[in-house]
Formats: sequence, C-alpha cells, structure tokens
Amino acid sequence: MEESGSALEKNVADLTVMDVYDIAAVVGQEFERIIDQYGCEALSRLMPKVVRVLEILEVMVSRSSIGPETEELRLELDKLRLERIDRLEKEKKHRKELELVEDVWRGEAQDLLTQIAQLQEENKSLLTNMSIKDPMSEEDLQRHEGMTERERQVMKKLKEVVDKQRDEIRAKDRELTLKNEDIEALQQQQSRLMKINHDLRHKISVVEAQGKALIEQKVELEAGAQARGQEVGALRQEVARLRERLQGEPQAPGAEEAPPQPPSPAECSKAAAAAVVLGAEGWSDRPDPSELMVPGGFSPAPLALSSCVSPEGHEDEEDEEDEAVLLWEALCEEESGALDPKDPNRPRFTLQELRDVLHERNELKAKVFLLQEELAYYKSDEPDDEIVSPSPSPELRTRSRSSAQPESGIKRLFSFFSRDKQRSSQRGGQFHGSWAGKDDVYTEQAQEALQHM
Repeated sequence: MEESGSALEKNVADLTVMDVYDIAAVVGQEFERIIDQYGCEALSRLMPKVVRVLEILEVMVSRSSIGPETEELRLELDKLRLERIDRLEKEKKHRKELELVEDVWRGEAQDLLTQIAQLQEENKSLLTNMSIKDPMSEEDLQRHEGMTERERQVMKKLKEVVDKQRDEIRAKDRELTLKNEDIEALQQQQSRLMKINHDLRHKISVVEAQGKALIEQKVELEAGAQARGQEVGALRQEVARLRERLQGEPQAPGAEEAPPQPPSPAECSKAAAAAVVLGAEGWSDRPDPSELMVPGGFSPAPLALSSCVSPEGHEDEEDEEDEAVLLWEALCEEESGALDPKDPNRPRFTLQELRDVLHERNELKAKVFLLQEELAYYKSDEPDDEIVSPSPSPELRTRSRSSAQPESGIKRLFSFFSRDKQRSSQRGGQFHGSWAGKDDVYTEQAQEALQHM
C-alpha cells in the first residue's frame, strides 16, 4: 500500500509501467471493498471505463519511456546534423569568396591586358611616325628599349600573379573535394546510425511485448497455483478426515467393504443443496459432516461441490476437478487393498503412474499455450496487405478477434479479482476468512513479476 501511495504521489513525467500496475492494484482493492458492501451490480458500468483508462495510461507511459541508448543516438544524430549544416554554410561562404577573388582577378587581368594592348598600339604608331619623320637617334633607341624592358617586367609580374592565383584555385579545389568526401562519410554514418536506431526501437518493442506476456503468464500461473494449492489442501484434509472415520468405524466380520465411489448426479445435487443451505445459514450452526454422507459412503467434500456447483465455461476448473476425481479414485482403490484380478473394472494404473500422466498432460498444455502465444505474436507482425480470406461466420470472427488481440495486464489483473470473488461466493463458507488477504497476495505477485521484468 505504501508503494501504491507513492506511485499516486509521483510526478506525471516520472511514472513507469510498474507504477501503473500499482495504481491498478489499489483501484482493484477499492472495487473489492465496494463489491463486498454493495454487490457487483454497483460497479458493472464503472469497471470497464476504469480498465480502459488504466490501459490508456499504461500505453502512454510505455511510449514516453525511451531507453538511454536511443536518447544518446538521437543526440548524436542531432549533433551530426548541426555539424553538417555548419559545414555546408562554410562551404557556401568559401565558394562565394573564391568567386569574388576570381572576379577581381579577372577584372584586373582584363584591365592590364587592355592597357598592354593600348601601349603596344601606341608604341607601334610612334615607331611608324618616327621612322617616317626622322631616323631614330641613339637616345630614342635607348628610350624605346627602356620602355620595352619596363613592359617586359610588367608582363613578368602579371604572369607571376596569374600563376599564384592558379595555384591558390587548385588548392581550394582540393579542399573542396576533401570536404565533399567528409560530407559523404558523415552521411553514410548518419544512415547507419538511423538504421541502428530503427533496429533498437524494434528490438525494444519486441522485448517489451515479450516482457508483458511473461508478466501476465506469471501472474496467471501463480494465481492458478495458489487456487490449486488451496483445493489440494482441502482435498487432503477431507481424505485425512475420511481415513480417521473409516478407521474409527467398526467393521462387520466377513463383510467386504466396497470402495467409495464418486457421487452420482443425484448425490451431487443433494450435496450441492446441502452446501447452499450451509452457506445461507452460516458455518457456526452447520451439521455434522456425517449427516451429509451419500449412500455409497462418500462424503460430499469440496471435491463434490466443485464438481457439481462449478460454473460452466471454466476449462481450468473442470480439468482440476477431473484430476482431483482421478486422484481420489486411485487413492480409494489403493486403500481398498487386494482386488479381484478377474474384475474387468479393476484399476490398471497405480497412483504414481496416474500422477505422472497428469503431470505430463499439464506440461503439454503449457507448451501448447506458449506455442499459441508465439503464433499470435508472429501473426501480429505480418503485413496488412496480404490476400483477404473469405469472411468467416460471426462466431469464428469473434474468436479470431479475441485470439489476435490479447488482453492487457490491467484486464487480466481485474479478471483475477472478479474470478476469485466468484469462486469464493460459489464455495460458500469453505474458504471464508482467506479472501481478505488474497488481493494483497495478487498485488504482491504482480509487483514481483514486474520487478523480475
């Protein structure tokens, strides 16, 4: 109760699936108290709504709980995206700078080329004019040679500048190719990380589904084991009581005692009516168990009541009752002593062999249940675009819908509360006093299953 109170006091962002199950256990206990006071009809409409709300809360909490590995991968992916955006911006800025440098260099080169062309034309015109007018003097020749030497120096400087700029452009091109290779490698790494993230999410979802199925199976198995243990304890008490009664009764000389037989349908109805009367009048003034003995010497113990009064549709209870009847018959046959070898109805198996057969049957049932769960899981993973089969009948459609959509942990938890309540009301006062601690037991079992998960 303290854990459930702490779960209700937690922050919404800090809730986990275990907290949701704790809250469901608290709500189930409150419903049990209301049912004990006012009956099941008071909560017949409210129960499905509360179960639906708890299922929605469970789904939302499971969605919001993301693992630390996926969170780290997401942060790393965001970081890589930001680095890629920064590199692209730097590359664009660098390209713009290169384009500006190229434009300036081309403009300067074009201006220098035009100046050179103009100077050459002027030089030619001057030379032609001077050759026509006067022969060139030595001073003019020296001056002309000096002008040509200066032009050569200018051309040499221009060539050096052009070569230098060409080398710079080649270096920038190499840097651009390296940056592009880095960007491609980062893109490949990003795609690989995205694939790993997708695989991890898929694995996490599969593990969560398997964990929930295991938790539900564990809770069901523990509830069934506890109920079966209680029934076996009651049967053992009844067997011990019958042995004491048989040992205390005087035996007639020469008379052969007939082994106790299972009750007939009429005897079952009598025993059930007696049990109902006992449940109505209370266990304080109940009659002696010897008064309820059937003609064959068989006492209507909880075995007879469970075999006659149990509700229809509970396969597990019927199997348990069959096992109890078979064990009771084998025990009675062992106690009856030597049997006639010519009797066609004599037992062919011992009690240990019967127990081994029943144990093997239970193991096979468990394997069949696991295979059905696995088949339902693989069917749920199949794509939706498969070929549609002919529409089945409404009964088959409801069965397939119920098998394809497994119950959630909340529904199973509440089904345990209602089923145990129904069993306790049917058995009357036999297990009166033990129901007060049952809800705490199931809550602790569910919490243990969640902690193992």
